[in-house]
Amino acid sequence: MDIKAAEKFMEKLVKAGMEYGFEECEASFAQDSSMSIDILKGEVSSYENSVTSTLSFRGLKNGQMGYCSTNILNDESIDFLLKSAMENCEVLNDEDPQFIYCDENNKDLYFSQTTEAFAKNTYKKFEELGLGLEKAILALDERIDAVDILSINCGTGPFLIINSKGLHSYRDTDGISLVASGRAIDADGSVKSGGHYWIGKDIDDFDQEKFLKKFKENLIGKMGAKSVKAGSYKTILRNEAFQQFFMVFFGNFLATTMQRGLSLLADKEGTVIASEALTVKECPMLDKALTKIPFDDEGVLTTEKAIIDKGTFATALYDLKSAYKAGRQSTGNGFRAGSAVSEMPTNLVVEAGEKSLEGLMEEVGEGIMLTDLSGLHAGVNAISGDFSLLCEGYLIEGGKKGRPVEQITVAGNFYDVIKSIKSVGNDIINLPSGEAEFFTPSVYVGELAISGDEDEN
Repeated sequence: MDIKAAEKFMEKLVKAGMEYGFEECEASFAQDSSMSIDILKGEVSSYENSVTSTLSFRGLKNGQMGYCSTNILNDESIDFLLKSAMENCEVLNDEDPQFIYCDENNKDLYFSQTTEAFAKNTYKKFEELGLGLEKAILALDERIDAVDILSINCGTGPFLIINSKGLHSYRDTDGISLVASGRAIDADGSVKSGGHYWIGKDIDDFDQEKFLKKFKENLIGKMGAKSVKAGSYKTILRNEAFQQFFMVFFGNFLATTMQRGLSLLADKEGTVIASEALTVKECPMLDKALTKIPFDDEGVLTTEKAIIDKGTFATALYDLKSAYKAGRQSTGNGFRAGSAVSEMPTNLVVEAGEKSLEGLMEEVGEGIMLTDLSGLHAGVNAISGDFSLLCEGYLIEGGKKGRPVEQITVAGNFYDVIKSIKSVGNDIINLPSGEAEFFTPSVYVGELAISGDEDEN
């Protein structure tokens, strides 16, 4: 269904919802048009081209918010949606106030960021790129045995909200992602794996030479890796690893998590929780971000703000419901996960320091740089902040990157780590995260406990 037809259906649904007996109601429509191919052993192993649409309805009755969703948009669906949502209202017993919102000064919200470049994303283009890239990866080094994953994906789609209070909110976006992973055989016969990714808006912006250089570093750079003696090591979390580490605990910065007693940051806004070296901002309309978000899924305008400001916990992220409960204003972070709304971040930015990665290693002198963390769910207690994670990386010897290391475990506590940060680098990368992206450099986090093979020197 095209967006105009969906819009007319939603207007009809909202009107019917008010006539059905809801005090307030809202309809949302999301459509995703995507294409993907997978390359394996010199051929396209899978191809998918799909369009999926979901319409969600929510209605307020006697203080309860009922929800229902469907993929079918016709008159029969209207009856189904209204009846199901009303039945939800009758059985729910949520004591917190529910909100359907419209800012009188911002009723009509519109933001389109789709590009003409998206039309370049054709099966032929992806096939040529993927097959050529696989050959180029295998030619990087004779030790590379296989490319196990090579996937290219693109997607675009609108998101529209109409409610009984007068809100008419529309936004869309598009993008491309490419991920590749391979295996290589080390001199001792052990198998190493590694890869790289790329995200963008225009397929012609893909720099194969740059991609291959990083791919080779991430795979062949692991050759000769072995464990280290257990001990306390001055540690750098390289940009990818810091992104993984920080985001697995980010739920603690959401107001709802705090209000449910599931975050140690409850009642800590305005207090120092981290090193003065750490500033983390949310920048929804960041110029260099691939995805910009001017308003959230509740119709609240987004704003740039510090979450951690030079070590001080400046603000949690609030949606309308959690903001009301805290006596605050929404921070514009109410986004839909299915029909329900919850807090999620947009573009997160760790404010860069002055030093390059090489400068951070010089500061460390002797220590370790972690590049990959695994077991991010099984090895993490999100509430207490405790973690014990398998990891890989490199020794830092004489202020420079030394030999690769593997079969080691890093352990500690998230809150202790962010308090002990010594320096933040300037080697910022961006990775998909939350509703948009996470921009982060490498971070020298002080000393961490590393467990390894006691027999290694």
